Amino acid sequence: MAASETSVRLTVGEERVTTVDVTKGEDVDLKARDPEQLHVDLKVQFHDVFGEPDETVFSFDLVWRWAFKLFTNVKLWCYRITSLICGLPLAIFWGMYFAILSFCAIWCWEPYMKAYAIELGCVRRIFETMLNAFYRPCFEVIGYCFYNIRIQKV
Repeated sequence: MAASETSVRLTVGEERVTTVDVTKGEDVDLKARDPEQLHVDLKVQFHDVFGEPDETVFSFDLVWRWAFKLFTNVKLWCYRITSLICGLPLAIFWGMYFAILSFCAIWCWEPYMKAYAIELGCVRRIFETMLNAFYRPCFEVIGYCFYNIRIQKV
């Protein structure tokens, strides 16, 4: 036998599984990095945080310019350095987390909920039988007692 005949071919949706590229040619947009508008609340600029209300409480122009430049650059570079250090490990972590979450939802929770619903079907039938045997006749009698009562406006 040839080696290819004895090897196991893994397929997903009748497509051969490889580890080459799971993105299927989809490329990341390097300009629009939040296309779903997930982080609109994080779009914070200098003027969203700082504002001097009127000329009586203005700081020196030099201070205002430098505060603007420092705020903008420190925010940018802190984010870049933090994402450089933590971005890839966190991408691995969140990829694993969502993979495990998907696995649990597909292979654990949904089958459990289906089995639970089937098991509760038996309890439901018993409960319905009890209600029909004991409570329904009482409520029907009470309904017949009040059946002919009519309220008239005087």
